[in-house]
Amino acid sequence: MRKWTLPLLPLIVLAGCTSVSKDECLQANWHSIGYKHGADGTEYRDGIDALSQCSEYGVSADIAEYKVGYDQGLAVYCEPENGFTLGMQGASYNGVCNSTAFRKAWQEGNDRYQVQQRLIYIDDRIDDIDRRLKGIRAELNSNQLDNNQQKALYRERKDLENERKDLRKERALLPLLNKLPSVEISTEW
Repeated sequence: MRKWTLPLLPLIVLAGCTSVSKDECLQANWHSIGYKHGADGTEYRDGIDALSQCSEYGVSADIAEYKVGYDQGLAVYCEPENGFTLGMQGASYNGVCNSTAFRKAWQEGNDRYQVQQRLIYIDDRIDDIDRRLKGIRAELNSNQLDNNQQKALYRERKDLENERKDLRKERALLPLLNKLPSVEISTEW
């Protein structure tokens, strides 16, 4: 893997869309800034907008050099392995890559991310149900309820037990989804 040395101050300032001094604009390495933006998956237009701040100081960014660096960085960003990693992290797909392989890899990673998020939700919900069932047991054992209150608690307990049962079944099946390849279905009407 290549390591790129970048002039940090102009890069940080320009990438952060904050104010840019004239000296920073004069010393900027447009190729390196473009590479950084591309490698970060920044949309081209957003990068150009950040560079336009230099015009306030009468400095024109070298857009051609920026574009060369941007395209090189974008090639790194658009590698399928990066798409998978971004998907696994739950990062949204911003559409800067024109690569079907990247998109498929991102989708595969995102599918796995969604399964993991669902597992977390299920575990949290089961914990909530267990706490509520414990509270219902305590209320039913208190002998301070009238008949209607008891019936309501029994119904709630039954509903919660059914929900917990369904969630446990789903939790048992979800790991299987992580082993299946993503399927893309397209239809034409």
